[in-house]
Amino acid sequence: MLADPDRSGYQGFDLKRFSIFRVFSPATLKRYVQLIFKGVKQEPYGGEDIFQSGGDFLIDRKGTLLFAHRSRNPADRPAPAKLLQEIDRIKAEIVA
Repeated sequence: MLADPDRSGYQGFDLKRFSIFRVFSPATLKRYVQLIFKGVKQEPYGGEDIFQSGGDFLIDRKGTLLFAHRSRNPADRPAPAKLLQEIDRIKAEIVA
């Protein structure tokens, strides 16, 4: 996990800002409604950039990018099982 308050990693991973239509797309709004029904409380944004896209990356100790998933919308995240599958694949390549 990387905390990136100055957004240098954000720029380095070539993440983009979403348009207003991506941020409030039907898929994103559906996800927000699902979370509300589950009782998840929304945290205040505190001035954060809601248009900032996200991503999930696996990086080795040398800084080599091993896996990249750049979100197409705020609800687009790989399942934990997918990330674990990628970790297993990477480990198998290292051993081989």
